[in-house]
Amino acid sequence: MPKSYALIDCNNFYASCERAFRPEMAERPVVVLPNNDGCVIARSGEAKALGIAMGTPYFKCRRMLERNGVAVFSSNYALYGDMSARVMRILSRFCPEVEVYSIDEAFYDLTGVPGGATTYARRLRATVLAWTGIPVSVGIARTKTLAKLANRFAKEQARSRGVFDLDASPAPDRVFGWTDIGDVWGIGPRHAKRLRAMGVDNALKFRDLKRDWGQKKRG
Repeated sequence: MPKSYALIDCNNFYASCERAFRPEMAERPVVVLPNNDGCVIARSGEAKALGIAMGTPYFKCRRMLERNGVAVFSSNYALYGDMSARVMRILSRFCPEVEVYSIDEAFYDLTGVPGGATTYARRLRATVLAWTGIPVSVGIARTKTLAKLANRFAKEQARSRGVFDLDASPAPDRVFGWTDIGDVWGIGPRHAKRLRAMGVDNALKFRDLKRDWGQKKRG
């Protein structure tokens, strides 16, 4: 049986933690600043829609945030650590093979789960949201690298409703073509820049490179 990995990623994690105990802010834009309130380090989806970029100095966007009714929080890492532990405990409860990748991400082996990977992931997603208030997205694929790619699609494409199984997709090449080369796990900004200069600007073109392409480019 082929492997089926899931990457479970908390959406806008710091902003979601701040909202978890403030249901009145469910649809209000939220940004989080570091302890010195220097620049924006996290945004809710509504704040992203306003065009607030990561890393924007607070003094430059303060008036715009006020005009748009954006809730501003100084970071609370004790809260984020506690919420992360709660999410990971839920994942571990339903599967012993959870690999915590970061404070807001974990890989999960869904191989052979009852009802199929997509159905199982949707139930898991609903459980995490109901028990913690933290929304998550789930990307599913045969490898962890592809699960990362699938997770981005699940997060950014509303039609996926938070869960996307690349192996079950009728048009996986369209997903590869949609994925910017800089969003492929393991390709850093400098390498992505070199690839774009060579015309390789998405995951589909990267996947279809001939195996000796790199050697030829290096001479």
